[in-house]
Amino acid sequence: MVSRGGRSKGCSNCRKRRVKCDETRPTCLRCKKRGLECDGPKEVTWINQTTELPNGSSPENAVVIATPSPPQELPLDAFGETICLAYTRKNLLRGGPIELACNMIDLPAAPNFDDPGIDLLRQSLLSLSVTFFGKQHQQNQITRRGYAQYGQVLQQLNTHLGRPELQTSDETILTALTCMLLEIFLPTGPKNFFKHHRGLEAIMAMRGPPTDVTGDTATIFRGLRVLSIMGALAESRPSIYARDDWKKIPPAADSSQAQILQHHIFTCLAECTQLMGERDALLNGSAPLWAYEPLLQRVYAAQARLQALWPLYTALNETQRNPEVPLSPLAAQLGASNFLAATALMLYNTVLISLLRIVDSLAPSAENAAMRDAAADIIAKCLELKEWERTNGTHESNTIGFVATKIAWQALGGFDSPEGRRLARTVDQALKPVNTVKVGDREAWERATPEDIRDGFFGGFVRRVGGGLG
Repeated sequence: MVSRGGRSKGCSNCRKRRVKCDETRPTCLRCKKRGLECDGPKEVTWINQTTELPNGSSPENAVVIATPSPPQELPLDAFGETICLAYTRKNLLRGGPIELACNMIDLPAAPNFDDPGIDLLRQSLLSLSVTFFGKQHQQNQITRRGYAQYGQVLQQLNTHLGRPELQTSDETILTALTCMLLEIFLPTGPKNFFKHHRGLEAIMAMRGPPTDVTGDTATIFRGLRVLSIMGALAESRPSIYARDDWKKIPPAADSSQAQILQHHIFTCLAECTQLMGERDALLNGSAPLWAYEPLLQRVYAAQARLQALWPLYTALNETQRNPEVPLSPLAAQLGASNFLAATALMLYNTVLISLLRIVDSLAPSAENAAMRDAAADIIAKCLELKEWERTNGTHESNTIGFVATKIAWQALGGFDSPEGRRLARTVDQALKPVNTVKVGDREAWERATPEDIRDGFFGGFVRRVGGGLG
């Protein structure tokens, strides 16, 4: 019994463009959006090679179509990589530029020498998927295979970066992004993520700020913006998005009310990375002392710009309010209508804590410390609300929750404060299937290395909420 329809059931337009077709009948959504004539998805039929032919028929002039059902047995080896990719897409690569990258690849049996960018992107996604699948299922042989594929991808990526026509293409940027995600979730070394992060920003700088506000490029750079700012925040160095020409990039044309608010808050967070770098230069003596007062005034100005965004949050929160659904006690205490409002509130307070920590390092005061602790407590409660709503059927969190949680946890003093332990317990409840270092086991935490904490606690949180960057 063999397939007559081939591997892809998408319409001819989507197959030509090598993107995933949603197979909507009679016109798929991609064709409808672009105003193209769509011939619809292909039918899947199976040709039964064992069925007896009708009397008087011959194999040359007769084909017997069996009842549409797949073959009973298929070799697993032939579909191993496809299974790993499908598993990883479901559990890790949801939304944003990586979802776009998955839609761009087609998994042919042989390399596509006519399009080396797509072929390398495919191999990078497979290396991440195979490694992730092996780690999650504790299959060391599969994991080693994934890491070996990853090493080959890195070698080929270096070759592509030496070719001007491939240096700044969408495929090369998405490949570098995939490698960076592997170093987040499945690190091969403690600083490799930052190496990829700096390399990716160098590619972005060569390409220049995007001018498109719609389409694939807008989707790619919207996700890159989140990762770039987060990575720079972790390194206490200026993000490329703190530069004047990159600050001016507008939100995508199809942005929702929540995405527009997040875009503006992330602009404030990008400015934080610039201010943190200047603060560090001042504290380590590499900047002159006269820079102290101007820097402090710029931090206060950044706080004022953040506060100016509060009415946008209030409007979003009001829009999300459903008067027919009563708020939970925790939601009522926070004043957050749902998980979407809670995400925006978490992000807002993440920026606030970052600014207050800069101020506190330059001009410490009890008032700043109290404001910082209050903001961290709001993040902790937002996380509890988002986890409660997840268990009641609402949408899962995104990577903003991870960054907000780490910053709040540090601001609260980690396990040395009741508030920090409370936040840790909340995360632990969300991570029961994947967290290897339990919050209640203090001795385990004292014995754990920083890598154990990263992989078992916060690494588990990232795996739990997924890698969507939209």
